[in-house]
Amino acid sequence: MALEHARTTSSRTWAGLDWLAGSVDLWSLIEEMDWRSRAPSIDGFETDVTTFEGLAAHLRAYGPKRKRDDDHTADGELVVGKRNPFVPADGIVISLVQAAFCYFFAGTGLVLAAEAAPGSFYAYRFMLHNVFGDNAGMIEIGGELTQRKGGRPSLRFELTGLGCALYEQRGDACADHAQRWLALRAKLASIDTLLSRTDIAFDDFDGTRNLALARCMYELGEFDYRFAGERKRPEAKGFEDYGSGKGSTFYVGHSSSEKQLRVYEKGKKAGDPDSPWVRWEVQLKGSTRRRVSLDVLSDPMAYMRGAFACLDFVSSCVQRLVVANEVSKATLKSIKRHVKRMYGASLYQFVRLAPSAEALLDLIEMISTDKVPRWMKNAGRLTWADVSGIDQCPDSMENNDER
Repeated sequence: MALEHARTTSSRTWAGLDWLAGSVDLWSLIEEMDWRSRAPSIDGFETDVTTFEGLAAHLRAYGPKRKRDDDHTADGELVVGKRNPFVPADGIVISLVQAAFCYFFAGTGLVLAAEAAPGSFYAYRFMLHNVFGDNAGMIEIGGELTQRKGGRPSLRFELTGLGCALYEQRGDACADHAQRWLALRAKLASIDTLLSRTDIAFDDFDGTRNLALARCMYELGEFDYRFAGERKRPEAKGFEDYGSGKGSTFYVGHSSSEKQLRVYEKGKKAGDPDSPWVRWEVQLKGSTRRRVSLDVLSDPMAYMRGAFACLDFVSSCVQRLVVANEVSKATLKSIKRHVKRMYGASLYQFVRLAPSAEALLDLIEMISTDKVPRWMKNAGRLTWADVSGIDQCPDSMENNDER
């Protein structure tokens, strides 16, 4: 009865995409973008990159190489991996990446890095950021190891949780978020996309569906599956915070498998030890045996419920902006607690000594720094009411630092 009550009780929730990664057929993307008609010309460059063979050969020239039988050291030892010295991206590579960025992410608030770094398998990795420089994803291109069958070059993209939020919002909290993902799905479907990873998150801001529920469901066998006619139970593990207030986590499934469930205390991990906010997150990975369908972009909640049938309670009731605000509130409580612990005694004396409110304000302005702190960069749309309304934040510390 208690289990059913926890699963069916209404609470403030949100569900949606929180990570997206995959690769596309670069030549199909070039045709879709009509890039060849505006490809840059480079003096002294002999290869015609507007042809399939020329572009494929050009991108093969950079990045990690396959192991070959003649790859030996001077002592005759076989080289197990070979990486050429990093060569900065030329105008062709930069033009391709910029065109791909505009095709997928123009007007989303994402910013493309001006310079590339070496990738793990791809030759070049261009990071994506928000306007404050926080990591929001990447675009990778080039390299012999990244070409598909027939020598077709590929391009890899990745959006982190921040990247997904920026793409979904596009600065308008009231717009139709589903339409944006549907538009992206349509673009990806036309250029032979293979999704490698998709994370779908379900947030219970009131903590009705908590870690205790997840553990109970596991013990009752609700995550069990059948394989070769036998009932199997996926592996599970947990990390406890042991009352530290930093947040516990419970995993069902292995991180390298095609699907894994993570349940963790998101609010506590954001800095509020009293937050009830719990996140359920399903990670889907593509493999040679099973692909992640592009339909996950149009109906992520259905795929979350499909990954584990017992997650039938997953639904979305609020906009993503609420998620950003919940993170902000948890962080604000942590910041105010820190300020009180470290500087509370000094602030109290400033208030007592100030002859007027204007004098106190002048002092605050004098010791302030005109910079945006890290915790404020992704704080959603906070107002003073949000800051002053957090009433439970500071601990009453008996031994405040006397600074």
